[in-house]
Amino acid sequence: MGKRGAHTATERRARRPTAARRWVVVRFCVGIAVALAIVGVVFVGPAVISSYDADHRTTITCDVTASEGMMQSSSSRGIGGPIAQVVITTSDCGRLLIRDGVTRSNNEGIAARLSPPGEYRIEVGTASWSVRALLHALRRDPSAFGFEPAP
Repeated sequence: MGKRGAHTATERRARRPTAARRWVVVRFCVGIAVALAIVGVVFVGPAVISSYDADHRTTITCDVTASEGMMQSSSSRGIGGPIAQVVITTSDCGRLLIRDGVTRSNNEGIAARLSPPGEYRIEVGTASWSVRALLHALRRDPSAFGFEPAP
């Protein structure tokens, strides 16, 4: 009877990971990394942006073409409760959303204050404005917090 744990050269070679096994492990690790990145972008990212925007704001000047007070579902599938908001459409800054301080009873009044169309100074969240291209790809709009006619 030989020593326990002693192996022949052939047995040692048979236990080594093959290239196919290594490829499976690499693919699995890449898949996990991609899944974590997607979860981060879709779920964690918007929460971080909203939190940062609450304390960091930037004022931009935009050419407002329309505004509308509306009730929007809190879910993309339409199963959540309604959220009052004002959608601001601009020719040079894209769509912006005002949700803070907007209620079911005042959303149309706030939208009416953006009339007549023209240049307005709009206070937006710094983070959401900085990543607006990514937000548009995710079908989200940057947050706005206030506005006034541009001088």
